Amino acid sequence: MRAVVASLAAAERPDRLGIVLVDGRGGPGAGGGHGEGLRVCTDVPHVTTLLMAHDPVRMREFAQSLSAELKRRSELLGRSDFAEWHTGRELSGRMVAQRTATARGGERAETASQAGAGDLDSPSSSTMRLRPGAARRQTEAAAPPLPRLVVVVDDLDALVSPALGSTGRPAAGSVMRALEAVAREGERLGVHLVAATGPCARTAETEPARRATLRVTLDAPAPGPDEPAPGRGRLTGPDGRVTPFQGGRVTGRIPRTATLRPTVVPLEWHRMGDPPARRPVRELGNGPTDLALLASALERAAREVAAAKVPSLL
Repeated sequence: MRAVVASLAAAERPDRLGIVLVDGRGGPGAGGGHGEGLRVCTDVPHVTTLLMAHDPVRMREFAQSLSAELKRRSELLGRSDFAEWHTGRELSGRMVAQRTATARGGERAETASQAGAGDLDSPSSSTMRLRPGAARRQTEAAAPPLPRLVVVVDDLDALVSPALGSTGRPAAGSVMRALEAVAREGERLGVHLVAATGPCARTAETEPARRATLRVTLDAPAPGPDEPAPGRGRLTGPDGRVTPFQGGRVTGRIPRTATLRPTVVPLEWHRMGDPPARRPVRELGNGPTDLALLASALERAAREVAAAKVPSLL
């Protein structure tokens, strides 16, 4: 799941994509090593929310906020879907209504419609004022576009069948209902769900499992040069086609002797297609993880383009 978060963040700006993390098996004692879960991804500027499923109050608040976000997007988009809405905004921003104007005594511009239709009133003076409706439309056009939202859930089976004695068990149902709403309605609203789960019969009957269009099955790693390595698996598409793949490891620490770091540089048109230039960088000495270096590079890139972060759900 860390590789998914890193791939999503590297492909889009943080003002156009927000990532919500849900750790279904997270808890106060989950720290360090494998138990660190998705917490290490919070440095990525695209990540707006992290929910550890051990606080029932916070879990219910998250479920209510996610449901409210779906309702807000549904009211905003109306009958359009996410792509159509964005296309309509882009076209409306480029279209300019044609008007014919003639000077009358050098004081007033007369539109083609004598009734004063359009965005301009016909004032008695030489000053032309915009109608309130036109000003409101200009304000809406200047507002940032509706960003995509990706909800990444690790250990979905722990939310479907919480362990006895789990502190988050009373609110697990609320979170699952919100996630099922995302699976049903989210694609049209620009909200997508990526979930990882272990073997669980009840999970296969949930809405996210039934509506999944892409399925990844990871092979169990085993020692030996000819055995599956961590991250190896099969991708099954909607048409049933199976594609074997090998995923990269994320959050591994780089060697301290490494000199190549992720960098953010302007890309000029005349250099399109050129291989990236290797440049030596002073060694930090503490062997940072690849995800930390990626997050730092993305943060610098976001500052250069003044990209605002997507608001948090909590």
